[in-house]
Amino acid sequence: MKTTSTSKSEKIFNFVFIFLTSLGLGYTLVNQFLLNKPKTELLTVIISLFVISIASWQRRKMGKL
Repeated sequence: MKTTSTSKSEKIFNFVFIFLTSLGLGYTLVNQFLLNKPKTELLTVIISLFVISIASWQRRKMGKL
């Protein structure tokens, strides 16, 4: 059985991870389209991390219902 502190720390970790991947996604998109300095490998990795973090957050949210 999970304690409330573990659940709270998981929520904080998910929020921080989604926030950091959002910043990374914004950075790579600005480099790709506005500054014309494409970093396609970094863009692919950041998009993958962002999708995975959102999917994980949604899975945990739906699992608690």
